[in-house]
Amino acid sequence: MFEHVVQGLAVLEFAFSIALIAGALLLLGGLVSFAVFAYKTTRGDGMKDPREAMPENDDELTEGDSDDEWDYY
Repeated sequence: MFEHVVQGLAVLEFAFSIALIAGALLLLGGLVSFAVFAYKTTRGDGMKDPREAMPENDDELTEGDSDDEWDYY
């Protein structure tokens, strides 16, 4: 009778161990991702403002490609 209870507790302990390992791996992955983001941001290779990436030239028209929906931009 007690053997069944002991086996049930062993299964719960094993499931808890697996959940603990999975949580630790997720936390580690999040910390690595944050470290990479912080490194790229401080080194200048991180996120950029899209308005700075492509300067606006409202006065100048450019012709679109043959498969574009618009003829001029």
